[in-house]
Amino acid sequence: MGAQISPVSPKPAPLAGLDQIRLLNFPQFPAPGRVLTIFETGANLPIPIARVFTVASNQADTAGGGHAHRWCSQVLVCLQGEIEFVGRDHLGGEVRHLLTHSQQAVLMPPTIWGEQYYRTTPALLMVFCDYPFAADDYIRDFDSFRAHREALAAGG
Repeated sequence: MGAQISPVSPKPAPLAGLDQIRLLNFPQFPAPGRVLTIFETGANLPIPIARVFTVASNQADTAGGGHAHRWCSQVLVCLQGEIEFVGRDHLGGEVRHLLTHSQQAVLMPPTIWGEQYYRTTPALLMVFCDYPFAADDYIRDFDSFRAHREALAAGG
């Protein structure tokens, strides 16, 4: 099954600052032999959910992400292992968070360059998105990302 272009006509996202990358914490309820973690839009997920996907890594120190989104916000949750999140702007600034359990997540707004480093094996990342997949949402080249942010900063 191929990826579909989103029927959603998103509004251009404003320029996000690195200070808008937030570390989130979710409630957990331990019981003998298990732990329940709650993810709920409107309660502890700060974005509506239009898409969810997972990325599994079976090799330590592999990289993922390496792109930005024009309008999609994401919440990244480490379900297994250790995953380092790096968010970058076009001026050389960056924010790093090491995710080690499902109680923590990172909110990544649009217009931020995101990278993930799977530090242990196995590692499993779950990502909540507020827009369905759309190929033209992705900026996969850092020079194009820089130009996009500079245009937004200039008011375009």
